[in-house]
Amino acid sequence: MDWTGIGTDIERVIGMKISVAMAAYNGALYIEEQLISILHQSRKADEVIICDDQSTDRTAEIVQKFILGHKLGESWSLHINQKNLGYASNFIGAARRTTGDLILFCDQDDIWLPERVAAMEKIMMQNPQILLLGSEFETFTSSSSALSVPSWELKQMKNDMSLERLTYSAKNIFIGCQGCTMCVRQSFFHKAVPYWYAGWAHDEFVWKLALCMDGLYMYHANTIKRRLHASNVSMHKMRNVEKRIGFLTDLQKSHEMTRQFAEDIGLEKEKLHLLERNLEAAKLRIEVLSKKKYGNTLKLLLRYRDCYHKSRAIPVELFMALNDKADKK
Repeated sequence: MDWTGIGTDIERVIGMKISVAMAAYNGALYIEEQLISILHQSRKADEVIICDDQSTDRTAEIVQKFILGHKLGESWSLHINQKNLGYASNFIGAARRTTGDLILFCDQDDIWLPERVAAMEKIMMQNPQILLLGSEFETFTSSSSALSVPSWELKQMKNDMSLERLTYSAKNIFIGCQGCTMCVRQSFFHKAVPYWYAGWAHDEFVWKLALCMDGLYMYHANTIKRRLHASNVSMHKMRNVEKRIGFLTDLQKSHEMTRQFAEDIGLEKEKLHLLERNLEAAKLRIEVLSKKKYGNTLKLLLRYRDCYHKSRAIPVELFMALNDKADKK
């Protein structure tokens, strides 16, 4: 594959076309606040694509009314899916519709800080090697039952406006920032998207492939206000065995497709080996839960501790498997 043309000198001179890709579904309660924050950016987005995934509330009506009321029809558009696709496919569908040099992923229930677009564009223009740029965020709650941000994620936040290159490592194979903060280069997305499969979370997909291409960076500054509530998709824990197996099966599949991508771009053998180890670890973890192969736990502890986002998942999954067996007696 030809990977040239990703981040050019021309872009740095004449500026970039900025696209926003928003996936919407039953977001009537909060979506207008988000739309207002996008509209009031100090650097206006050139294109805003909103894909509604067959909402059963007034989401589409609110969006359409907002576009018409602010006379945004030339640069903002609403697309309603013919059927419900799920959040991953809806996000990819929205991104595929964009035409800008940069794509900013956007959740329906957050609030963008006024300088988000300007800050992300400036960094991407000054650093053409960046394919995916994540950022930090500040949080606020909208309900008493709101979920909390994991402590490990809070600990890595600096908010000092520094820029960090994330190297290819066991730790960084696992997604380390929220998709709602991401900005991706369109040229990278266009060449990566053939490797995406239905159901693969859009943020994990671009994270892993940008990592393989050494184009993964983190901007340590808050660019959004992230709304915490009981329905945050990315924050629900999987303590149910069936759901955990489903998660691990998806993880295994994502590793397999990442390996295919890595092979196609000629990634070094030692880096491919790291993917192979993660694939083997996912297989062993699935067997602990589905086939009750408890002996795999010792092997995972001794050989594959670095193939976990958090090593405490090893005893947690063993406990889940044992408890599941007891429940079925």
